[in-house]
Amino acid sequence: MALKIPPPPQFTGVQWQTFNRWLVELTSILAAGGGIDPNTIDGFAALQNQVDTNTTDITALQGTTGGQAVSIAVLQSQITTLTNGLALANASITTLSARAQVFSAALGGGVPNNAIGVDGDWFLNTTGAAGAKMYTKAAGAWGLVPNL
Repeated sequence: MALKIPPPPQFTGVQWQTFNRWLVELTSILAAGGGIDPNTIDGFAALQNQVDTNTTDITALQGTTGGQAVSIAVLQSQITTLTNGLALANASITTLSARAQVFSAALGGGVPNNAIGVDGDWFLNTTGAAGAKMYTKAAGAWGLVPNL
């Protein structure tokens, strides 16, 4: 059976005797197997309800962290896959950029302007005089390929 513990005394100054009496009474109740009846504590029921709500919320959040960890791992895997794909695409672009281009008469007749193309490119001129003329670019300049 829980005994009702009296509230601590209210005092404004040093009233040690009153406070000591209260402590003795409290000690006596607890020593006799008494306890504190939660119903006698103002706000205890509301506090207990809030603790229960918080416990439920924490449990729910803890349950979602496992799912979030899996989602994060999946996203990291996808990022790795995309990064590897991007590296392959960049390598292909580099390879294609290194290959020679073939230009046609759309650039005009005669020897192409040296500002066009890069070393290793080809130009086929089909306009003008009889026969096609083929040019290659080397050392920054276009040169006629002989015997065509």
